[in-house]
Amino acid sequence: MIARVWIFALVASLGGLLFGFNATTLGLVAATAANDWSLGLSSQVLLSGAFFLGAILGAVFMGRFGDGLSRRDVITTSAACYAFFGFACAISERFEELVVARFFLGIIVGVTSLAIPLYIAEISPARHRGALVSLNQLSITLGIVLAFVIETRLVDDQDLTQLYTISGILAVIVSIGAIILPDSPAWLIKQGDGDAARAVLQLIHGPNVDAEVAAIEESLADSHPNVWVGLLEPANRKLLGIGILLFAVQQLSGINFVLQLVGDGSLFAGLDLGWDPVIVVGLVNLFSTLLFVLLVDRLGRRPLLLAGLVGLAICLAGLLLQSTGAPPLPEAFSPWLILGYVFFFAIGLGPLPWLFVAEMYPLPVRGLSMSLPITVNWLINAVMVVAALSVDSPADTLAIYGVSLATTVVAIPLFLVLYPETRRLRFSQIRRTWHRSGTANERNEIAATLATTVVTIGGIFFGYNLTIIAGALLQIRTAFALTPFSSGLVVSAVLVGAILGSFVSGHLAGAFGRRYMLMTTTVVLIVGTAVSGLADSVQILVLGRLVTGLATGVTASIVPLYITEISPAPIRGRLNNIQNLAVGIGSLTAYGTSTLLMAVPEGWRAMLYLGSVPALLLGIGALFLPESPRWLISRSRFSTAERMLQRLCVANPTEAVAQIKASVEHTPAGPATIPLFSPTIRPPLMIGLAMVFFQECTGIIIVTYYSPTIFQACGVSDPTTASLLTTIGVGGFGLAMSSLSFLLVDRLGRRAQFLMGILGVLTSSIGFGLIFAVLPQGTPAVQYLVLLCFILFISSFSLSLASVCGMVVSEIFPQAVRDRAIGFVIAFQLLCGMAASFLFPMLADALGLAVVFFVNAGIAALALPFWAFVMPETRGRSLEAIEQHWLAGQPPAALR
Repeated sequence: MIARVWIFALVASLGGLLFGFNATTLGLVAATAANDWSLGLSSQVLLSGAFFLGAILGAVFMGRFGDGLSRRDVITTSAACYAFFGFACAISERFEELVVARFFLGIIVGVTSLAIPLYIAEISPARHRGALVSLNQLSITLGIVLAFVIETRLVDDQDLTQLYTISGILAVIVSIGAIILPDSPAWLIKQGDGDAARAVLQLIHGPNVDAEVAAIEESLADSHPNVWVGLLEPANRKLLGIGILLFAVQQLSGINFVLQLVGDGSLFAGLDLGWDPVIVVGLVNLFSTLLFVLLVDRLGRRPLLLAGLVGLAICLAGLLLQSTGAPPLPEAFSPWLILGYVFFFAIGLGPLPWLFVAEMYPLPVRGLSMSLPITVNWLINAVMVVAALSVDSPADTLAIYGVSLATTVVAIPLFLVLYPETRRLRFSQIRRTWHRSGTANERNEIAATLATTVVTIGGIFFGYNLTIIAGALLQIRTAFALTPFSSGLVVSAVLVGAILGSFVSGHLAGAFGRRYMLMTTTVVLIVGTAVSGLADSVQILVLGRLVTGLATGVTASIVPLYITEISPAPIRGRLNNIQNLAVGIGSLTAYGTSTLLMAVPEGWRAMLYLGSVPALLLGIGALFLPESPRWLISRSRFSTAERMLQRLCVANPTEAVAQIKASVEHTPAGPATIPLFSPTIRPPLMIGLAMVFFQECTGIIIVTYYSPTIFQACGVSDPTTASLLTTIGVGGFGLAMSSLSFLLVDRLGRRAQFLMGILGVLTSSIGFGLIFAVLPQGTPAVQYLVLLCFILFISSFSLSLASVCGMVVSEIFPQAVRDRAIGFVIAFQLLCGMAASFLFPMLADALGLAVVFFVNAGIAALALPFWAFVMPETRGRSLEAIEQHWLAGQPPAALR
């Protein structure tokens, strides 16, 4: 029986042979095209990028849909696609045609890089699975060597059509061979075809297959209907992290750069090997991979991985020392270091990541789980290929060797701890040891986190579009000869629109639903950014910013409302903080974009228009969001609410609907008739207004919008340098502290974080005031002090006020007024922001920066008594419990 399995695995791995042969031929075509068409570095990077982009998309496609596709059919179809697109590359007469052909060939490479090891793993017995899966890697290496041998020995120079003829013959052989392949028994059982699965198992494993069938059915019975929830269950998250780390180390260890050196032939110039160096390296690689196949099921995975990493580190250290010239090594030693590198790579780090992803992931989401590490592999592979192509100096070579050596050395203890040994273990044993189904609460948290991650793309848009004006204004001021008044108008126009959008957002969200409003506002967002970027006058620019702000206000109000209504109480703060993280990512992206485009003529147009990208992503992502169950219950759509709770993996949707329904029905004034300014709602409303006042009026608008202007005021004359300092001091530290806040918010509580932020903002504002009031401007010392105050301010704000204020606002209101109250509070928040952004240029011009920052410090000081006597604590409380507190007429201080 085992002979049949080896035959099937060899036939399937012929797809790897086809991949290796075509990939090598593709490289030869690119080299010939670069020579014939005189392609520059950017064109060569585009050729490589098209291929890798296709590979990434192919891996993603196969991962998402591969669990529903026949593995055998994918292998057969891929052979035809290899032949078609391979010939398309051969006959391409223009650069654009070659780019397109390489892109589609890359898609097939991405598909087969997942499908073939997945298929072989699922038909292999445990005691031979490592060797059988690694046959694919051996076949890829054989295909590479075969292509180079044929090219150097049999093919005329610059005539590669014969290679594609041979490729076509290989594709035919793969297609014919695939006819004899049985389909994966695991896949057949997933499709409900148990009889066919039994027949396949009896063919390859013998007559007694009941235990194997039962094990497969048991693993499928544990699966969750939402594949994304199953993918991110805690046990699988750890395995995903190990797989991604394996591929990252594989690519960062420098294999692409080493192969680039081999292709150049310069290292082998003084060594007569009798063969082309590329073929010699290929043969070493082939022999080493064969050695791995022979040893992997005898010695185990871990010993080979660790031995390979140690050998790689030794060879990289030798190459690094030789590149520095100290201590001096004989020049003839370089080829042997390269050959040693290839040997150790092929017996460990080369094949093991592919084996790991093929055998470690749970069956219900195996294809999708494999796609994430493999996608990372192709992504980093693309980056490293571009880096290898861009090396043009000894310093670049030294840097790559240094990064590769550091990566390899760090990986040794990491994998010593993390990498699991699976030698001769059945899939059922692997499942029992490393797989664990999530609890109902964990699955609910995963589903809510996924929905939150999608919806907070709106936060990226919010952060980008509110922040990008900081850099764009430096160019716009010159292009349109802006005065202080018109500068404030351009900056604050988006906030005027946002105020209007926030004010009406509660009524719109209450009437049409949270999800639908998010989808519809994306069109307005895209139109607004387009008008802003194409503006040829101040009036059109202000109009575009106004339209952008209108949709931004609706989005800014609905996103926290939606997150709060779908979040489990134990992680509600953390999920709300994802919105803050997204705003930080948007702001950092805006600062980086400003820095890159600052030297480009009219670069401000691209800065503004690029804001439409997250808007488009939000519109697409909203298609897959569940509607808020609480809104559906408020509209008496109970069956739909129960279905949405099921999508959110709530353990008992019927009971959850009953609890929320009872809370709504017990509202004294009825489920939808409480006035916004009624005595019951007035305390949380005042708290919400106070919190957003402190958030907006303690200086964040000044630091965010006018930071390049402030840097210029203290002597940084170059606009690009001012933008770069803003990126580091505001964007980078802001995002880092937002990430820390994400980890702390459900541990420390809202009140503790609010106090930390206020104290930091107060201290840094006083520091700004003293710097601009006392110290002489223009000296390096003053510039560093300003940067230090920026870092302290933005770190304190991002750790605290940026997340806590909006979080409390989204939590404290009863269901009947939550949408209207949040919209009203956000409108007030944006009004405060607009006033601050509009008045700052004129106040700074009339009174000076020192007075402005001392005013900010005074406002921050007022937050201390508010914290001490009024601010509630909502950490860990359900929305219904908070609602009952206000409906019972209790004071804010009692909610702690």
